[in-house]
Amino acid sequence: MIATFGILSLTLSIVCALYLQLPTFFLPLGYGWSHNYLLKRWILRILALATFLLFISTNPTTCVLLSIAIPFGFFWTFSLFNSNPNLFIALDDKQIIKQKDRIYSDNTEIVGYTDDKGNSICYPINEMVMPRHIMNDTFFDKPLFVSYCAACRSTMLYNPVVDGQRLTFEVLGVHRRNMIIRDLQTGTVWQQGTGEAMFGKLKGKQLEFYYYQQTTLTDWIKQNPNTFIAKESDNIRKSFVPKERLLKVLKKVTGNFVAPGKTDLTGLELREKVWGLQLNGQSKAYPISELKKATEITDNLGGADIVIQYNPATNQIDGTNKTTNERLKFQNHWWFGWKEFHPDTKIWKAK
Repeated sequence: MIATFGILSLTLSIVCALYLQLPTFFLPLGYGWSHNYLLKRWILRILALATFLLFISTNPTTCVLLSIAIPFGFFWTFSLFNSNPNLFIALDDKQIIKQKDRIYSDNTEIVGYTDDKGNSICYPINEMVMPRHIMNDTFFDKPLFVSYCAACRSTMLYNPVVDGQRLTFEVLGVHRRNMIIRDLQTGTVWQQGTGEAMFGKLKGKQLEFYYYQQTTLTDWIKQNPNTFIAKESDNIRKSFVPKERLLKVLKKVTGNFVAPGKTDLTGLELREKVWGLQLNGQSKAYPISELKKATEITDNLGGADIVIQYNPATNQIDGTNKTTNERLKFQNHWWFGWKEFHPDTKIWKAK
């Protein structure tokens, strides 16, 4: 009985501490595990504490007591601090300064957006987007949701308005090799790489994907000389890990570790950089290593003839659906991040 209560209390404290990380490694936990995680985590903390008190009531020896109490205390306390939303501080529009001063270096990689009136803004990836992961912004009264998953290098830009309601998001964790997030208005759990609501009140809803460019600051400014350039406000709640250190750890960990998923990843090297495209129910990955072999590409996807232009010097891609004359909306990912949610994707190769 002593061992049972002791081991159970320690196990519960470990689950509490690593609650939001567990779905990364144990896929059967699914999206529901992270839904209402604050309440569930407190219930587990209370159960862990109650079980620990029962363990103490069995009068264990000093040696046994300390062997359980020390790690229990560590993990239970750690659970109060180990929270992805507190590690990756999501920014809102009041914390994002929009200016025209060129404060970053020429080769700074950015995510750029232009609205239908020609107003443009760019967000620096390493300096802002990657360490924060989420930016709930507003640009000329237009809501924007800029997100970046360091685990699979997926850059996504969405319209955060669903059924007339503006949603704001925060990081939950990683599931199926990609970041999962939740909106603060309904608590619904979303998949960052697809924009689909996976669990909760809005399950089944889909965020509208916006066209964006991922290129260098210099190239972006050449095309958008009046662009706004985003920077963080100085009045931002601090993460418990400094941003510079967090960025360094992220790059090291994600460069050596791939989370479990549900899709076979054969076809390309795991971290091959690709531009992904979905059109008329079909998907295709355009590896950057292949794109560098051609500057203008003609292709067919989903029954539509398309033309693609690629600039290898800046990694800028653009394209047109010749059937509808609409601009193509590419997504930037590592191969495994794209393949996980597009298992039937084709792979383009230069001729």
